[in-house]
This record gives sequence, C-alpha cells and structure tokens, in this order.
Amino acid sequence: MKKYFLLLIPIVLITLGQTFSKLGAEELNSSNSILNIFFILGYALLILRGIVWVYIIRKINLSFAYPVQSFSYVLILGISYFVFKESISFINLAGVLLISLGIVLISSAESKTQGDNNA
Repeated sequence: MKKYFLLLIPIVLITLGQTFSKLGAEELNSSNSILNIFFILGYALLILRGIVWVYIIRKINLSFAYPVQSFSYVLILGISYFVFKESISFINLAGVLLISLGIVLISSAESKTQGDNNA
C-alpha cells in the first residue's frame, strides 16, 4: 500500500511544473527573456518528475500507475481557477468528474487484483 502513495509525488511534481511553466509564460509579457525563474523551476520539476516516474514504474504496474497520473488534470483545473483566474465550464467539471470516477474504478480494480494475488 505504501508504494501507491509514491504516485502522489509525480502528480504533485507535474502539477507544480506545469504551474510554474505557466507563470514563466506569463512573465514573458513583462520581460524579453525566455529564461526566467519560473521556467527554470517548472522544467526542473518536470525533469525530476521523469526521474521519479522511472523509479515508480519499476515498482507499480504501468496499467495502474499511468491512469492514476490523470489526477494531475483535476489539480490543474483547480489551480487554473484559483491561481490564474481562468473560467471553468460545465464541460470542464464534467470531465474532472469522469476522470475522478475513472481513477476510483481503476484503484478498486487494482485493490481487488492485489487481494486476489495475496490470497
């Protein structure tokens, strides 16, 4: 069970990486340099996420781990709304609900498979 909590690390890293990348893109409006602290931090986090991801897929089934990564879409939608003041449509909310439902279904199927393997 502890190894499944490892999946939170790349989810947080990709969410923060994308958030800082967006902040870096917005910074371009006020400066001419594409290299700013937000870009550097954003892409450093995305590279770190890749390294962590390699470790995780060695420990967890890819068929489970990869779909769970879609939870980052849920987090990004929240950040888009609260940090960047972007509007959220009903379709966005419906999509997040479907993603969340999919994660629950995949997680319950993985739990059942793990239970069957331990029996």
